[in-house]
Amino acid sequence: MRKKAGLFFTITFCLISVSLSTAADEAGSKDKALQALKSGDYPAAIEICLTQLEAEPDHYELNFILSRAYAYSGQWDKALSSLNDMLERYPQNLDLLLFRSRVYAWKGEYSTAKQGFGRVLGLDPHNREAMMGNAEIASWQKKFREARETYGQILEAYPDDPGILYRIGRVYLWEGDYSNARRYFERAVGLEPGNREFIRALKNAHPEFVNKYELRYQHLNQGFSDDRANYLDHQVVFSMNVSPDIGSFHLKYNHTRRYGTQDSQFGIELYPHLWQRAYGYVDLQFSSDAIHYPGTSYIVEVYQSLFQAAEISLGYRRMNFANETVSVYLGSVGYYAGSYYPVFRWYYTPEDEGENFSWFVNVRRYFTKNSYLALGYGRGSRPFDIVTVEDVRVQKSWIFLAEWDWCFLERIHLKVQFTHRNEDNGPTRNGLFVATGYRW
Repeated sequence: MRKKAGLFFTITFCLISVSLSTAADEAGSKDKALQALKSGDYPAAIEICLTQLEAEPDHYELNFILSRAYAYSGQWDKALSSLNDMLERYPQNLDLLLFRSRVYAWKGEYSTAKQGFGRVLGLDPHNREAMMGNAEIASWQKKFREARETYGQILEAYPDDPGILYRIGRVYLWEGDYSNARRYFERAVGLEPGNREFIRALKNAHPEFVNKYELRYQHLNQGFSDDRANYLDHQVVFSMNVSPDIGSFHLKYNHTRRYGTQDSQFGIELYPHLWQRAYGYVDLQFSSDAIHYPGTSYIVEVYQSLFQAAEISLGYRRMNFANETVSVYLGSVGYYAGSYYPVFRWYYTPEDEGENFSWFVNVRRYFTKNSYLALGYGRGSRPFDIVTVEDVRVQKSWIFLAEWDWCFLERIHLKVQFTHRNEDNGPTRNGLFVATGYRW
């Protein structure tokens, strides 16, 4: 009898030990996956979850971590598939419904996302996260009034929430209402003085001045190491900021004198707002004589902000000269690092002669929002913007640039730029560019 009792207790102890060991392993795997998720190591989080889920495929927390890791790494469809599977088992789980709606919003399926947030509000009419989700979507769609009204409803319930104050200020900033943007950013900073994002937003809402018009005269004098006469270029520019949605446009008149002949060019630049954190650059130009300038030319380029401080662009340029057509593919990658803005720009010209690829690196040091010093260097066939047919003839060159751009008394704009360009089998040229403008 004693032997049977001892055997029973031994088996029971072993079973309890195995259960505790299994539970400890599951908890350890969950903690490791959660830590990987928080640290941004999404591949590791996914691998840990998938491995552990082979033994327990219905584990709620591991499946939820897996869904978030898929979403944060941009694997929207896998995240949605995992969330949909979980919602079959937990159809009214608010955390799952909210996160699935966020994924749809990140994916750009705003209508489906709003339906999801609406379902959450049907279960919980005052759910803050669902209301914030709808407000975010409205702001991304540039429905600024709707966004402010929804955020305002949340603020009534949470009057001292710095995150809501920041989001309302951001909507005003996107609208171009700097006064109200500052008011909300100041309240957010007062509640969280150490929040860098709030401080940066407040700084952006204090532009040196908000001008609508600028009239500017620009002059470029290029001297050469051979005996040719200096090239003289003149430009008059009228700029107008229309609205935050439409952006700005610039009317231009260019005139150049080279080899004893003259040429003129008319153009317009547009900077339209495209979508969230993206804008375009369109440059259209026309020359009736087309002696040095192309008869017609255009540039189309799209700029997209990424993460907190990065910006990339891709574009295409076409120039129709009197005897040939030139195409240039171009792009850039830049990053705002405090007061510095380094940018790498590249040009690719599909041609039969010379190098196809050129690059240029420029670093700006900002002192105010509109004033900076810059240094740049580039190499390749043409590491500069092609202006005349002569620039097309360059096969290989390098260029150095130093630039000073400053605003005085909130109205006067002054820019000075020096360039030194060296061309293989060609003369060295030094350029002095001076621009002065008045803003109102």
